Amino acid sequence: MTMTTPWTADAVAPAQPAQRRTPVPAWAEILLVIATFCIAREIPGIEYTGPVALIASVLVITVLLRLRGTGWSSLGLRGPQSARDVLKGAGMVVLVFLGAALTNAISMVVLGSLLGAEAEREFMDVSTFPKYLMMMVIVWTTASFCEEMVFRGFLIHRAVEIFGARRFTWILAAIFQAVLFGLVHAYQGIGGILTTGLIGLTFGLLYLVARRNLWPMIIGHGLVNTFGITVLHLQATGAINTSGLG
Repeated sequence: MTMTTPWTADAVAPAQPAQRRTPVPAWAEILLVIATFCIAREIPGIEYTGPVALIASVLVITVLLRLRGTGWSSLGLRGPQSARDVLKGAGMVVLVFLGAALTNAISMVVLGSLLGAEAEREFMDVSTFPKYLMMMVIVWTTASFCEEMVFRGFLIHRAVEIFGARRFTWILAAIFQAVLFGLVHAYQGIGGILTTGLIGLTFGLLYLVARRNLWPMIIGHGLVNTFGITVLHLQATGAINTSGLG
């Protein structure tokens, strides 16, 4: 008897339609998406190149999925089928939020003791309300949706195609995408790379626990960023003072 686990090949429900053979191998798809992201991020004259790069990456992945005769549902962008699914999804959202908060807290303590001042992360400017609103738009469009679609959805699945669909390769794929997730946050400094990499690993593993359903990850990711950016905004405006904490 074969036991189904969140990271075995037959764990995703409902079943997806048969895919056509793609002319683009998985490793080439990954390189193409990485190249698209890097090129789009260097477009001059655009203030928010990160979101532009993510949108461009999602568009390229969409084309690649079409070549396979499938869509984003094959990577986990599928809605609930019952009230029970909704409850399970809500529980996963809470788990994602708590997992990110715990990972962030632990990394701050550990990296702070190891790296000292270098562990400090450099954050975006949200000192004014218009800038805060702009970041909220980015959070609930590109940051939560596109990052989960690209890193947890696309990269994990394509990495498993390369490594072979076994239990340990799903975990290896989660580590792989976490490394890339940390690197794209290099603008936050070494502390940001390591912290977001660890959070990316947490998200990747929770994506497997969620039976590779992207919606709990997207909503949880959005809530995590909303909370963090709101705190930064309140600190920047003097509404709260956390200088005495820790």
